[in-house]
Amino acid sequence: MNYIVLNNDQARILSESTDLVELRDQGGRHLGFVSPGFTEEEIVVAKQRLDSSEPRYSTQEVLDHLRSLEQR
Repeated sequence: MNYIVLNNDQARILSESTDLVELRDQGGRHLGFVSPGFTEEEIVVAKQRLDSSEPRYSTQEVLDHLRSLEQR
């Protein structure tokens, strides 16, 4: 895997961000986005959902269901 070492200012911006951060080169050309990690609250909610008995559906099951709705 490739990696880039950030300077202190860049690392601070990323670590404090709660939203997507757009990456650009010095010429202003768009390079991509960096998404912040999960918050503690999001992790707690995800664990609660995993422990629940609610039904779960795979991506394929959801797509199949949506396609079946289009055919009606």
